[in-house]
Amino acid sequence: MNRKEFLSELKKQLKVYKKIDSEEIIYYYDEMIQDAVDAGHIERQFIAELGNIEEIVRNITGDESFIYKVKKANENSLVSLIGSAVKIISLIVYYFALFIIAIVCFSLFAAGIGTLFQAIIYFAFDSTLPSDTWILLGLVIIAVGLLLVSFSIIKKIFEASREIKLYIIRKTKYLFKKKGGELR
Repeated sequence: MNRKEFLSELKKQLKVYKKIDSEEIIYYYDEMIQDAVDAGHIERQFIAELGNIEEIVRNITGDESFIYKVKKANENSLVSLIGSAVKIISLIVYYFALFIIAIVCFSLFAAGIGTLFQAIIYFAFDSTLPSDTWILLGLVIIAVGLLLVSFSIIKKIFEASREIKLYIIRKTKYLFKKKGGELR
């Protein structure tokens, strides 16, 4: 019997019992079979080792602690899934923020280079008055300032990238917990 057949038969047998949440038990056994297959077991052989479905249903209905264990296992599985989702969302936010910062740094860098070249071209090829020289010198200072700002932002981002990533993960996890607390 394969997984689909096993779970279908188990679900059919559990429908008789109204007090039991059959979906949780189906999910539990589905995860158990998947974990066994992932560990290298043969699916049909592992299902055969689980035993007869009628026997499984008798054990489930006669053991309240088993149902509690199933609910706890499903809850832990959901927590680990949410933990993975938090990390994925956090990394998306992190890389999006890096992308925005990279655009800002590139814009500052391009503005600095453009201003610097403009000042050099005016200074070299245009007859300037002494007052124009001071304006061009001011433009050169602004250009150098823009270049320094863009380089310092990039340097700080590289130095603090791990801390930023962990901060975003913590904040996202906090939002998930807060949202989960409101829903309960």
